[in-house]
Amino acid sequence: MNTLSTTLRQTLGSIRLLWLIYGITLVLGLLAALPFYNTLTVEDQNSLAFLNLLNGFDYTIYSDFMNRSQRVISPLISVGRWLGLVYIVLSVFFAGGILLRFSQPNNPFNAGLFWQGCSHYFGRFLRLVLVTLLFVVIGGGLWLVAGSLVGVVFNDTLTERGQFWIGAVFFALFALTATLLLCIGDYAKVLMFREDEHNAFRAFGQAGRLVLRNLARTYGLYVVLILIGTGLFGVYFILDEAILMSNWLTILIMFFIQQSMIFARVGLKVWSLGTAYNQYAKLPRPIPVPQSVQVAIPLIEPDSDAPLRPAES
Repeated sequence: MNTLSTTLRQTLGSIRLLWLIYGITLVLGLLAALPFYNTLTVEDQNSLAFLNLLNGFDYTIYSDFMNRSQRVISPLISVGRWLGLVYIVLSVFFAGGILLRFSQPNNPFNAGLFWQGCSHYFGRFLRLVLVTLLFVVIGGGLWLVAGSLVGVVFNDTLTERGQFWIGAVFFALFALTATLLLCIGDYAKVLMFREDEHNAFRAFGQAGRLVLRNLARTYGLYVVLILIGTGLFGVYFILDEAILMSNWLTILIMFFIQQSMIFARVGLKVWSLGTAYNQYAKLPRPIPVPQSVQVAIPLIEPDSDAPLRPAES
């Protein structure tokens, strides 16, 4: 818990970094929201039925609207999916700059240095994300397949409640496996950053051994951060139910609450990666796999621009 509090102070001390990432996230959201809003204002044909959606979702209104305007709305939904993919790529891109920031906690935030860190580590982190996704699909997917097979085998003997509990148990196993693998992925990022590792599979394997040997100090903190994020979303849903968007004031209040949630989510992401960075420094370093080294005589003078390296702690 001491690591969480220390990293939280460092995260709050990098408020300019948080605002920068939040601002980029907001711009991405507006790229989808503004065309969607303009289309809605044209397609609603001055109907007052949409005002009823402010008090809660009504499937009848949604179904009628989509039947009439699906041809216009579908391209916007497709754009939203692509922007979601862009957001994921940006999250990978930001990771190098975030880790570089945590490696220099006593220095003021420098936007130029942040962008250098983002671009320098982007390629290897992108490969690592693909490796992590592969293990999540295989490791987590096995539980979903097993749950489906068990449900089919006992379909005639179980009640609906029994089927629900089987589904709940296997989904919980899937969630535990997926979050554990994502936690390993975060520590693999830190390992690639601190040890200048380029092989994504090797980094994921070394990080996996590190996490499994120190489960409470790594995955335990990761689960705590997940619970904090879940609690924040719970508070948001309570406020969403309590504040009925019946006028401009309540709409404005909910807008600020929603933006606060987005900002908090950015902070949690930075906090989580910073926690992995600080915790990695306290744990026994994984033993690297021996590699053959080929010595070659350089034919030209080496470049004077040294690669980015984290500050040793």
